[in-house]
Amino acid sequence: MYRFNIWKIVLILGVLLLSVLYLIPTPDRFYLPLYGNLPLWMQETLPRFEITEDNAFKVDLSAVNYPEGKNFQDATDELQDIFKVHLEKLELEETVDYQFDTTEAKEFFVRLTSDKAKENPTATLEDLHLYGSLPTTLRRIIPDNRLKLGLDLKGGVHLVLEVDLEKSKTELLKENSYSIPERLRSEQVLCRQAEQVSGEDALNVLVEIPSRLRSDPNEKKKYLEKAVSLLNEIDFFEDAEVITEKDAQSTYRLHLSDRGMKAYSDQAIQQVLIVLRNRVDAFGVAEPSIVQEANRPRIIIELPGAKDSSGPLRIVQTMGRLEFKMVKKSPSGGSLWSGSADIPPPDDLPEDTEIRYHYETGNWYVLESPVLLTGHNIKNARPGSGNTSFEIVVLMDFDGEGKRKFGKITGDHIGEHLAILLDDKVQSAPVINSQIFGSAMIEGNFSFPEADYLSNILKAGAFPVGVKVGEERAVGPTLGQESIDNGIKAAVIGLGVVLIFMIIYYRLSGIIAIIALVFNMIIILGALAGFGAALTLPGIAGLVLTIGMAVDANVLIFERIREELRTGKAVWAAITSGYQRAFITILDANLTTFFTALVLYHFGTGPIKGFAVTLGIGILASMFTAIVVTREIYGLTIGNRDVEKLSI
Repeated sequence: MYRFNIWKIVLILGVLLLSVLYLIPTPDRFYLPLYGNLPLWMQETLPRFEITEDNAFKVDLSAVNYPEGKNFQDATDELQDIFKVHLEKLELEETVDYQFDTTEAKEFFVRLTSDKAKENPTATLEDLHLYGSLPTTLRRIIPDNRLKLGLDLKGGVHLVLEVDLEKSKTELLKENSYSIPERLRSEQVLCRQAEQVSGEDALNVLVEIPSRLRSDPNEKKKYLEKAVSLLNEIDFFEDAEVITEKDAQSTYRLHLSDRGMKAYSDQAIQQVLIVLRNRVDAFGVAEPSIVQEANRPRIIIELPGAKDSSGPLRIVQTMGRLEFKMVKKSPSGGSLWSGSADIPPPDDLPEDTEIRYHYETGNWYVLESPVLLTGHNIKNARPGSGNTSFEIVVLMDFDGEGKRKFGKITGDHIGEHLAILLDDKVQSAPVINSQIFGSAMIEGNFSFPEADYLSNILKAGAFPVGVKVGEERAVGPTLGQESIDNGIKAAVIGLGVVLIFMIIYYRLSGIIAIIALVFNMIIILGALAGFGAALTLPGIAGLVLTIGMAVDANVLIFERIREELRTGKAVWAAITSGYQRAFITILDANLTTFFTALVLYHFGTGPIKGFAVTLGIGILASMFTAIVVTREIYGLTIGNRDVEKLSI
């Protein structure tokens, strides 16, 4: 006799409801009107856009209560990114059909400039779907994840970013050659220098012994033990090795080990991922996929919908390393040691100096090597006006530590030139006229898009290690809509053939299997949307394959039930026994395939991973629908009735 299990019914309905909820946002016709294109915080706090008399879109941001970490500049940047993306979908082009503008009263405008754009501004504003119809309280409950399409279906840009180990190793040694002396001096250990050993991945650290300790062996021993202890704490290097021991000084060698370099690479790749995501978000690239390749120092970047690789390549190739260094005074007595691109730079340079070139003119500068301040201390960056109303510059605001450092630098070097470098190229080298505690300015004859680009790079941060592009390709939607249509057609035909076979061969039980199969498809697609996975052509293949695998489990169960009915058992007893006897066989077959999917996912890349994800989810869903769902349907329709014959 069938026992009604309320928890099973709740589980089945809960899984079905959750799957449907995750699928609702996928089609644009549902997503855009329900959820809107503006972020949730904007929909909650911004007033509605108005259409002005000159057919511009206007919103007043003066009374907006910004969430933590947001300000007027951030809001206008985000609004511009959103309008650019969605006006482009309406076939409107920036600088041709529309322009952005802000006023001192903190009003944001989208000014329509062409007759095409002004044709029906009300309809255009409605087509943008800025605000969703769902109440914000429901928005926090109902998921807004969408089932994404992979590059092979939608087209876009595929990039593989690799950590440049040799460049990273050089930067790590250079960085520690400056930081180790400062670190030891901060702990009351005198350190004159830390310099790289020629031809080796190692540093020689020279520790001086104060004269007051030289005559006391015990104090001298404690002092040197402290120095060695501090050196042994330096990350990524092996324990310090004694090279020379003299009365006034000792030299120690730090070797960069292979294990340390591996640890440095693993740590750095995570920071690169964070910086990349910040950059891609800042530039408004829609639905990016940025993941680390398993067990390798490589990052795979997929940008569906991007038309070419030039923009994304520029984003990932710019290191974004901002540095402030002093320009060396000229030996001839001038305040600036520099020369034009036509004059070769000097060969014989003083110690701790270097040659760097202007990014645009090629003019060279002799700079002092120590880095006085980096972009790590930047809190915000934005385009702005320079000393003349026609000059566009990049304005930078520092955090508390940065303000103190910048104030000290400018206070100690009044009358000297401070070089501002981006990725080892001099952007400008202004003279310091007075002490500055507030913000800095980068001049460079920028256009507004160039200044905006540089601002976004500086806000997102610099890559902590050297990176290089290992592979790039712009993928056209070669299969595109045709592949989607063919995939849907294959799934429908496959489902239809299975439906006809199951109904003819298993009759009423076949209909139950078909219900479970439809349920199975909904769960798989809902799970893919929930996990943020992209549906690729191999994924569609995995989906079609799952149809056959799901039916296979039902066939095993139905054949077992038939065998039990032939022995003369009652209908419900035969159903119960059939499920029990088929369970082990189904579990064994599906677990084997599931483990195969795990291996494919772990070692595979791109399309193979897409196939593995869909296959793995499909196996779990088919087991759930075949073992749990169909049995409960049997129970609800047959279990408590006196049925003498089962349609199977």
